[in-house]
Amino acid sequence: MNPPALAVRNLVVSKGTRRLVDGISLTLARGRTLGIIGESGSGKSLTALAVTGLLPEGLTVDPAGAIEIDGAALPSRDARALRALRGGKIAMVFQDPMACLNPFMSVGAQIDEVLAKCERARAVRGRRIEELLGEVGLPDPAALARRYPHELSGGQQQRVMLAMALAGQPDILIADEPTSALDASVQADIVALLAELQRRRQLAMLIITHDLAVAGALAHDLCVMHRGQIVEAGPAKTILESPQHPYTSRLVAARRTLDAAEPASGAHTLPPLVEVQDLAVDYAGRGLFAKSFRAVHDASFSLSPGRTLGLLGESGSGKSTVAAAVAGLRPLARGRIRLLGHELTPQSHAVPRTLRRRCQIVFQNPYGALNPRLSIARALAEPLALAGIAPREHAARIAAALQEVGLEPEHRERFPHQLSGGQRQRVCIARALLCEPEVLICDEVVSALDMTVQVQILQLLQKLQNERGFAMLFIGHDIDMVRWISDEVLVMRHGHVVDRCLARDLATTPARDAYTRHLLAARLTPLAA
Repeated sequence: MNPPALAVRNLVVSKGTRRLVDGISLTLARGRTLGIIGESGSGKSLTALAVTGLLPEGLTVDPAGAIEIDGAALPSRDARALRALRGGKIAMVFQDPMACLNPFMSVGAQIDEVLAKCERARAVRGRRIEELLGEVGLPDPAALARRYPHELSGGQQQRVMLAMALAGQPDILIADEPTSALDASVQADIVALLAELQRRRQLAMLIITHDLAVAGALAHDLCVMHRGQIVEAGPAKTILESPQHPYTSRLVAARRTLDAAEPASGAHTLPPLVEVQDLAVDYAGRGLFAKSFRAVHDASFSLSPGRTLGLLGESGSGKSTVAAAVAGLRPLARGRIRLLGHELTPQSHAVPRTLRRRCQIVFQNPYGALNPRLSIARALAEPLALAGIAPREHAARIAAALQEVGLEPEHRERFPHQLSGGQRQRVCIARALLCEPEVLICDEVVSALDMTVQVQILQLLQKLQNERGFAMLFIGHDIDMVRWISDEVLVMRHGHVVDRCLARDLATTPARDAYTRHLLAARLTPLAA
């Protein structure tokens, strides 16, 4: 009987006396896909790095455990043998392709580096580069091979990473969060591509993800990790439909929550806080004679107190540009915006200082939005000082704000790097709400968070809105997220509003725009109820 392509037995990865991966075991057969699911910090990626011999310095693997590839022990102490193994038997696709690709080298040159290790002739390598780019579904491989990473979309960058991984003809492919933060349609394309490559090449594939829909679409079997341990394992269909462990049940319940969107409330009668009419926004071209680029064309909508308007669309559709214009952060090329009674025009787009505290924005990346040198208390004190709140009131207001978003008093003295992604996003929400805004803009605030944390943040926003009555502009590319929290949804494409409807009608009304139907069709199959 042939040994499995990959076997891990009693793997322990430690940092000092702390076990980050605690005695896990798994097997992966040829032609099968094994998914490892769990939240950030559960040990998923560390397991993959241990399998490939890429653990960072300071982490150790207990020699009592074993990692075997085709029945042979991983040569963990032989750097040359490890490099040969990674170039041939096993390959890995990492989460952030832009961070992994060399910005100073063309796509073709980077793939050529991998092929050169196989000692192929240069002419053969050139043909092989085009074959690989074609295999991963990229158009015009010859032209694309001459481009640089920044000239490609996120989905194209991920396909290039796949082409590089396949260049060495691996038997085992590890994909670490291959669809994280990608648009719904791009995500579906990458999932379909991975499934096709696995079938065509009979790869043994290890998929690491926190997205249960991705795991359900790709994996034959699943391992659920929590705090460094595998708490449940078995066939993917069985685990996702009938989870046994409480932690798995919590993950599945979080996903199902998004499918239980409450119907939108009745028609609003309060006057709008935000009115946008025929909005157009341009970006200046680069270079002396370059033409400007129109990012938004003729967008119109209104937003009343206590209501949530969702802006849905793929990257580059103009959603964030609309948000920046509403907040007075981007000049208007045409049209007008009436914000809290003040009119923004192409001639005067700045929001007066007296209104700024009444319109707040929460950005996508909480780590980038917080000053790493400031403690949470100091970061939250800044908007209070700018609003003219007396310093003696700061401590009480900050404590109340943290409690409101579900954080403890001890979090005040921590720095951003000492918090999880969900905790950092809660701090950003608390900071935005300190000045008691009447309009809150949320720009992709949950796109890079774990599923359970995503649902927690959405529920928190909904709770706070019910208590305070602010109007919310919620921007996202995940249909389920936007539909769950919104009363009304606008769909944007190439800067145009191509569709609008009540959130409850988004997935049920058949007469939707063709692009909306495309987005709905691209959604991965929801979990069984």
